[in-house]
Amino acid sequence: MKLKTDFVTNSSSSSFVIATEHLTKEQIAMIHDHIETALIIESKDKDIDFGFPNRGDAWTISEANGEISGSTIMDNFDMMGFLQYIGVPMEFVENDHS
Repeated sequence: MKLKTDFVTNSSSSSFVIATEHLTKEQIAMIHDHIETALIIESKDKDIDFGFPNRGDAWTISEANGEISGSTIMDNFDMMGFLQYIGVPMEFVENDHS
């Protein structure tokens, strides 16, 4: 009989970093207020669903040294889909999902 003795989890984590030089001021504001922005977008377009923005926000957004970054330990909000939707050039997004 085999017995698993190490830590098991079904949670995930994600993070991203974008140099702000590749973003408009409007995009930066939308990233900071991604839940409010997502709710507005979803209310206007019923075909769009970014996950669970109305059930809480697990993304922490910060801005420093010419970069905006975000991280989460439970990835329920579709941040990459959101960034694409608001027109962020994805070739400048450094993304880690584990």
